[in-house]
Amino acid sequence: MSDEKKYDLIGLGSCTMDSIYEVKDVMRMEMIDRDNTDKKYIAIEHSSKLNVSAVEFHPGGSAANIACDLARIGFKTAYIGGIGNDGNGKSCMEDMEQRGVDLSGIKIFEHDLTANSVILITPWGRDRSILAYKGANNLFGPEHVDESMLKSTRCFVWTSLTSEKGIEAISKCIDLAKSTGALIAGAPSISIIKNSADAARNLLKRCDITSLNDEEIEALTGESDVLKAMNTLFDWGLKEVNVTFGKEGQWISDGKDLIKTKPPKVFPRDTTGAGDATMAGIIYGTLRNKSLHERARIAASLSAMEIEEEGVRVGTPKTWDELQHFMDIHEIKQETLSL
Repeated sequence: MSDEKKYDLIGLGSCTMDSIYEVKDVMRMEMIDRDNTDKKYIAIEHSSKLNVSAVEFHPGGSAANIACDLARIGFKTAYIGGIGNDGNGKSCMEDMEQRGVDLSGIKIFEHDLTANSVILITPWGRDRSILAYKGANNLFGPEHVDESMLKSTRCFVWTSLTSEKGIEAISKCIDLAKSTGALIAGAPSISIIKNSADAARNLLKRCDITSLNDEEIEALTGESDVLKAMNTLFDWGLKEVNVTFGKEGQWISDGKDLIKTKPPKVFPRDTTGAGDATMAGIIYGTLRNKSLHERARIAASLSAMEIEEEGVRVGTPKTWDELQHFMDIHEIKQETLSL
C-alpha cells in the first residue's frame, strides 16, 4: 500500500443481517415468458404454514462483504454506511471489526433498523430467494461522508443503495476518491438497476472497473448479447469489465483481451455473497497489478470458497496463504480470446 494512502479500499453500500431459512415444503414453478425466456419461481401455497428445517443468522451486505473479504487477505479496508442502533447493528459491527475492517465512517441511526435480508434456501441447492429490507442503509447521505477518508484510499467501491440520499452519497464519494486518483469500482445489484436505472448507469459511467452477473449487465445495457453489453460498458468509459454466469464461470475483459474462466469444482451450499467475493478478487488483482488471468483466478477462487458454506464470509479465506493454497490444489480452466 502506498505510504500516501491510509486505506487500500473503502466501501459504501449495504450492511445487512442475513437471516437464512432452510425450507423444503415449497414448490418450484417454471414458465416460458413471451420472449421465450425460461423463468423459475418459488411457490408457497396461499395461507399455509411451512416448517423451517434450519435457521442461521450471519452479518452480510455487499459493501461490507467486500471490505471483509479484502481485509482478511491483507488489505487495509473501511466500511462506511448506515446502521441502526439495535442488536443486529451491533452484531454486524462486531463481525466487521473482528475481520479487521475500519468502522470509523459508520453512521448509527436511531430512527430505523439495521438492514435485514430473509434468505430462503430451498431443496434445489444453489437456488435462493431474498427478501431485502434496506432500513438504515438508505438513510446514509452525502452529509455523513467523511471527506478525509475518501481522499485517503487507493480504491472506492460502491454497491446498491436505492434511496436518493444514498445515491447522492455514492456520487460524492466518487468525486472525492477520484480527486486523488483512486480506482473506482462499481457493483450495482439488480435492486438499484430496477429501482433507479438511470442513476445506476450514470454512476457506473464514472467507474474504472465493474463486476456484474449476466442478468444485471443485460438490464443495464439492454443488450442480451454479453459481448455487445460489455462493449457498451467500455463505450461508457470503463476500463475493466467482469461478467459472471453462475456455475458457467466468468468473463473478464479490458477491451482488448477476453479471459473466460471456469470455476473450480466445489459443492455449493449457498451462493449468497458469491458476487461480492468475485468483486473483491477483481479489486485485489487490479490493485496488485496482476494479469487479467490472475485476476480472474483470484476472483473465481474467492467466490468458490464463499459458496461452499452457508452464510456470507463463512467460507472465505482468513489469509492470503489460505487462498493461494486453494488455487494451487484446484484446477481453474481458462480460455483467452482477442477482441
